[in-house]
Amino acid sequence: MTRYIFCVIAVLVQPLFVWYVYHKQDKREAALKIPMIGCSVLYLVVQVYAFFKLCIKIPGKYGIFSYLIQAVILAVFIALELALSGSNKYIKRVQENEQNSIRDFKNLIKELEICRLDVSEENKKYIDKLYEKMRYSDPVSSPEVAQENEKINELIAELPGITESSQFEAKCLEIEKQLDIRKIKNTKEQG
Repeated sequence: MTRYIFCVIAVLVQPLFVWYVYHKQDKREAALKIPMIGCSVLYLVVQVYAFFKLCIKIPGKYGIFSYLIQAVILAVFIALELALSGSNKYIKRVQENEQNSIRDFKNLIKELEICRLDVSEENKKYIDKLYEKMRYSDPVSSPEVAQENEKINELIAELPGITESSQFEAKCLEIEKQLDIRKIKNTKEQG
C-alpha cells in the first residue's frame, strides 16, 4: 500500500490547485495561475505513468528505487510550481508599478487642467499647447523618470503665480523641456 503514496499525493494535489487558483480572487490573477493547474495535471500524468510503467515492476527488495523515482518527480513538480508562483508575483508587481506610474502622470495632467482655470486668457494658449503635448505623451513612467515627474509637478505648481506673459511662456517651455527629458529617459529604459 505504501507504494501508492506518491500516486495518492498526485491525485490529491489536483483539487488543491484548482481551489488555489479559483478561490476568492479576480479573474486576471486566476488567469496567471492557470499554468500552475496545467503543471499539476502534467505531474499527475507523469507520476501515474512512472508508477505503472516503472515502479510497480521493481521487485520488493529494491522498493527504495521506486520511492526515489517518485520523489524525484515530486521534487521537479514542486520546483516548477515555485518558479511559476514566483513569475506570477513578478508579473503582478510589474502591472501594479505600471498602473501607479500611469496614475501619477495622469495626476500631472489634472494639475495642469486645474492650473488652466487660474491663469489669464493670454496665458491659456501656452497652457493649451503644453496640455496637448502632455496628453499625447506616454503615461507609463519608468522608475528612473520619477525625478522628472516631480520636477514637472513643481513647475506646474509655479504657473498660477506668474502673471507676465513672457515669464509664463518661459515656464511652459521649461516644462516642455522636462517632458522631453522624461521621454528620452523612458525610451532609454525601454530600449
